[in-house]
Amino acid sequence: MSDSNELKGAPGGFLTEPIGRLLAKNCGPAMISMLVMALYQIVDGVMVGRRLGPDALAAVNILYPVIALLVGLAVMIGVGGNARIAVLLGSGRYREARGVLSLVVLLSIGLGIAGTTGSLLFAGPLTAALGAGDGVQEMTRLYLVTIAPFFTAYILSFVLDQAVRNDGRAGFATLIMACGAVLNIGLDYLFLFVFDMGIAGAALASALGQSFSATVFTAYFIAKSLRRAAGLRAAKPAGGFRVLSAIAVNGSSELLSALALGLVTLMFNRALMDLIGPVGVAAFALVQYLLMLAAVFFNALGTGSQPVISQNHGAGRADRVSEALTILLSVAAAIGAVFGISAYFVAPHMALLFVPDHPEAIAVTSEAIRIIAWSMPLAAVGTIGTVFFTSIEKAGMSLVIATGRGLAFPLVALAVLPALWGVAGVWLVAVATELAGAAVTAALLRRWGATRRQSAPITSPLVTIEAA
Repeated sequence: MSDSNELKGAPGGFLTEPIGRLLAKNCGPAMISMLVMALYQIVDGVMVGRRLGPDALAAVNILYPVIALLVGLAVMIGVGGNARIAVLLGSGRYREARGVLSLVVLLSIGLGIAGTTGSLLFAGPLTAALGAGDGVQEMTRLYLVTIAPFFTAYILSFVLDQAVRNDGRAGFATLIMACGAVLNIGLDYLFLFVFDMGIAGAALASALGQSFSATVFTAYFIAKSLRRAAGLRAAKPAGGFRVLSAIAVNGSSELLSALALGLVTLMFNRALMDLIGPVGVAAFALVQYLLMLAAVFFNALGTGSQPVISQNHGAGRADRVSEALTILLSVAAAIGAVFGISAYFVAPHMALLFVPDHPEAIAVTSEAIRIIAWSMPLAAVGTIGTVFFTSIEKAGMSLVIATGRGLAFPLVALAVLPALWGVAGVWLVAVATELAGAAVTAALLRRWGATRRQSAPITSPLVTIEAA
């Protein structure tokens, strides 16, 4: 443990500035960054839908379980690893934090290479197993083999973005992610409308945008290492299996959430294919764009607050951790309510933006959005709860929420609600899932709060609190 002077010099003033100001300073850039990323994905969907039609949107959505595995690994490493790094920074153990960062980078590269190899070797059987019909299977396979060589860049982009934020450079991280998104949009137009590259062009544009961000972030840490600058930088990997196990456990809820979303998406696709065919899968893909837009704000609050919460937790400042949680829940619930109300009224216009010449898809999408809109305020509670418990290294609590919201609740609802109400029942699954998830999260947060109040009072900012 370092002395108090070292802690006061922690990157970004995480232990000294007022919590509200810290959250605004870190969540604001994260929100801008993720909003730009979401908008580019929406623009990507608009371009694909207008240029290639609903079948192309369905093809990309059918591939989502594979992408979910990639995202899940990136999130597990990024959230679990960066939470550990931030706790170490908060307690002043900079050398250990640097070693963990380098270990996480090596792990990211290894997993990216493995994912690329597996996807290229088994692209055909994989797309068939995901339920791609004859009409869309070749589109799905082509998208996969185009994007697979860039899996390492996808993982590094997420992991290093959060590491830069832990280093107190939230504005720089936002700028780079925004530049990558703008590059993606420009390449989308060029590859789809000028060079007429089809769905492979859309995949390549996304891959190059992520590669840009990963390259800049890697150069940032290499340059810091060469200068031997303060804060985070590249160093000799340290921690070994013990640290990797801790990262895996702490990031397990985020990995499960992403994998479960892939599985649930697969089941949604199959249910909708049986009930109304490809138009239902295309409508679900459009609904996911809306949900992604709302999730951007919730996830940005989590991403931006993670260094604040983790470093104060590492320094034993449970009072500041609790204050951050209260602010986050209030802001997230308000954002969710605004999104839910807005989505209810703009549903037909959103569907028209993607597939203007397909009235059946517009009608199905509009109905779906108007039902799912009610889940958005509830989703805010579960999302913040999962990120919060991961940030204070309470992996068990985070995993309970993630398992419920990501797997148990939607699977039960999918088994019951469509049988009762048909297609409307499929859309109601989201509402039922988030309602149950919010209830579980609230119960766990109350338990954590009660345990924290029973703990010994803080006598020094250097005392580490072990709550719940």
